[in-house]
Amino acid sequence: MIRQDHPHGIRDFTEMVIPILQERGIFRTEYEADTLRGNLEIPNPPFRKVFE
Repeated sequence: MIRQDHPHGIRDFTEMVIPILQERGIFRTEYEADTLRGNLEIPNPPFRKVFE
């Protein structure tokens, strides 16, 4: 959890801390898939027939 007491707290975190974590290999720099489902390795649901 990140607590934000300062108006620039989240911005400072993303600009200063995230790059350090990425250099150490703790925080990813790119995602493997284009969708959340793909990144979480959740299979696509089976086809569902739509009745009109």
